[in-house]
Amino acid sequence: MGRKRKKRIYERNLYYTVLKYYVGLFFRLSYGKREYYGIEKLPGDGALIFAPNHTNALMDALAVLEVDNRPKVFVARADIFKKPLMAKIFFFLRIMPINRIRDGRSTLKYNDETIKRSAEVLKNDVPFVILPEGTHRPMHNLLPLGKGIFRIALLANEEIAGEKPVYIVPMGIEYGNFFRYRSSLLLQIGDPINVTRHVADHPDREQPVIMNDLKEKLQETMKDLILHIPDDVHYDATLELCNMSCHNRIRQLDLNHNRLKDRLVANKQTVGLIMEKRKEDPDTATGILEEIAGFAEKRKRKRISMASVGNPRPRLSLASRLFLLVILLPYFIACTLLSAPTLLLSYAICSKMEDKAFHNSVRFVVMLLIWTLTYVVLVSFLFGFAVWEQALAASVLLLPAPLFFYQYHKWFRIARSDFRWILSRDLREAKERFIKWIL
Repeated sequence: MGRKRKKRIYERNLYYTVLKYYVGLFFRLSYGKREYYGIEKLPGDGALIFAPNHTNALMDALAVLEVDNRPKVFVARADIFKKPLMAKIFFFLRIMPINRIRDGRSTLKYNDETIKRSAEVLKNDVPFVILPEGTHRPMHNLLPLGKGIFRIALLANEEIAGEKPVYIVPMGIEYGNFFRYRSSLLLQIGDPINVTRHVADHPDREQPVIMNDLKEKLQETMKDLILHIPDDVHYDATLELCNMSCHNRIRQLDLNHNRLKDRLVANKQTVGLIMEKRKEDPDTATGILEEIAGFAEKRKRKRISMASVGNPRPRLSLASRLFLLVILLPYFIACTLLSAPTLLLSYAICSKMEDKAFHNSVRFVVMLLIWTLTYVVLVSFLFGFAVWEQALAASVLLLPAPLFFYQYHKWFRIARSDFRWILSRDLREAKERFIKWIL
């Protein structure tokens, strides 16, 4: 009897397909608002390497997974594959290991096997996803790109050998808040980079030169898809000014305040204007940005949310949220009690994690696992002890219990913040002065 053929990571798996749709449902519920743009740009004639920025741990990968229904293969840092059980789980989830420089230069040689396997994935029409920054950072900018993605692209181009073109697809992911659950998500796809054509157009160039060309092109395209604040020194002040002036900028540009893409356009223009003012009059600009940084510190000490600062009608916002908080209080209490195991476990795990960028990933995974189990027990109890009409109604009503907890908590937090903002006359006057400077 012949040996059983080893299953390939890219091959279809019924269990994975079912899990993917279930995970996708929970992922979509993890955000209050989601927008995807540029899906029509995805080429239908080649091998695709997706290249998103990396700011929010697992949630970035899930955002890419939701781009379309095709299965995708990912890479993750090699140290989490050390235990055999974890390695099997990651293989099932279509994730391959890759070593980073921080793991030791001697480990980089093991990446050759991953690069060869990734070329095989692409050859079999399965998109490959690699986050080229190599590590995550919850900030609105782009870290230097690693070489791995370009090595994979060039090797795949050699392996496919004219059968079809190889593309690197730039992606930009923007979150309304990196750390708040049920915030907003914007994913944009840029113009694909045709690696095959680039190599063919430059037959005399050495591979390192071609890799550098591709790196520069990908880096610039990715920066254009996100809010890229290039200066870490004045990062906080720049972001603060973007957020407080966003509504005014949108109105100035005649954009739609409800579209995440339009908010990004407005904030990108604000960043550009700040950089121009810093070049024209660096002393004045630096002084104002330092004032804004002080404004941000004072705002945070008073526990005033940027949602309140950026809201042109905080009093109306406060009144509407207070109304919702009052009439929905009984439902909130019921949802909190039922989802307590999910919420408490999420809090316990997050409280022990120094890297806050993992918090939403933890909340998502705990929600997926613990709330599913809790809900199954709840439904079984309801149908076992109540008439079916009442059981069905209660099951539907309580299905979004943990999600409603987060939403209600958000309303409460912002209502409290609106009240504090309305009472902070000094901060409101300072905001108007800063907006006049940048507009």
